[in-house]
Amino acid sequence: MKKSIPSNPFLVTGYHSPAYFCDRRAEAERIVNALLNGRNLTLISPRRMGKTGLIQHIFEKEILKDTT
Repeated sequence: MKKSIPSNPFLVTGYHSPAYFCDRRAEAERIVNALLNGRNLTLISPRRMGKTGLIQHIFEKEILKDTT
């Protein structure tokens, strides 16, 4: 199934694709490293700061798709 391309480049709800994800490379790398090494982690942040979007972005990575 082909995903539709959003017409608005300033998306504020939901996760659409890595192309539209805000630059949080350091956080994503730390989480991927923890997951690949079997470590537990906790994300703490105020509401509406992108925790769920960050998790969805991480699980789109090929390195994690190969391990599940």
